[in-house]
Amino acid sequence: MSLAATLTDRQGRVDDLRRQRTRSPFLAVIVSVLAVGIAWAWLSAGPLFGRLSGERRWQNFTNFLHELVPSPVRKSGDWSEALPWAWGLLTDEGFVALMTTLGIATAAIILAAMIVLPILIFASRQLSRLSPFGLQSGEAGPIHSAFWRIVGPVIRFGFVLSRAIPEYLLAFLLLSLLGLQVWPLVLALAIHNTGILGRLWGEVVENADTAAAENAMASGSDRTSVYATRILPGVFNRFLIYLFYRWETCVKDATVLGMLGLLTLGKLIALSKGFFWDRMLFYILLGSAVILISDLFSTWLRRHLR
Repeated sequence: MSLAATLTDRQGRVDDLRRQRTRSPFLAVIVSVLAVGIAWAWLSAGPLFGRLSGERRWQNFTNFLHELVPSPVRKSGDWSEALPWAWGLLTDEGFVALMTTLGIATAAIILAAMIVLPILIFASRQLSRLSPFGLQSGEAGPIHSAFWRIVGPVIRFGFVLSRAIPEYLLAFLLLSLLGLQVWPLVLALAIHNTGILGRLWGEVVENADTAAAENAMASGSDRTSVYATRILPGVFNRFLIYLFYRWETCVKDATVLGMLGLLTLGKLIALSKGFFWDRMLFYILLGSAVILISDLFSTWLRRHLR
């Protein structure tokens, strides 16, 4: 069979599957109602949605799009002036704010990882009990038994508590105590992400293959060596996935926390809002570019380690 005939046959099968697929009238009705609701909300001039007419709303929208164009380009119409304008914003305050944002996010996630990594052995339901993996570890006194019954639930509760408190509230409280500097933001993000990494990494450890760890424990190895040499190497790649995921989130959170007054991208975005929409868009795209680059680096690193 020729290539053209093969492609035609394949397309025919795809068309047959499309015709035979299950259709949901309920879903079609919901989508239609949603579309009508959005259109009505946009065009309505009733008090529920404001007193602006649909024509005025559209005019505001077009004005907003116009304001997103770099100011030199709006005046001259020459897009070649956009690059010098962007470079001026970057070298003026943008680069410093970007480095501050990255520094806060990186320091926070490293600090959180340094806290979580060694205490996972005490938070794991497999390891933090009197008989790890269900294997008897010898006679234990009452203090030793009580320790392993208490330490795991306490650490897991600490993880829940630290991620339950919003990082913005933590940063506000720490700024009140320590003053306007980067460390309150770093500590706020680190505390919040300690709970999140503790939950994510803890689940990875709980769901890991424990055959090698059980064999090592049965051979007389202690918890620390089993965790460091059997469990951790097998799950480290997934640890990196969550680490970079939370680092990207820290970059976004550090941007928002900058609105509390520290020079980060968030402060520049807040100062630009309502007056310099083109600058605001530039700073948003600058932060997005950093996150995109970090995602590509994370993918490359994990592939290299694998």
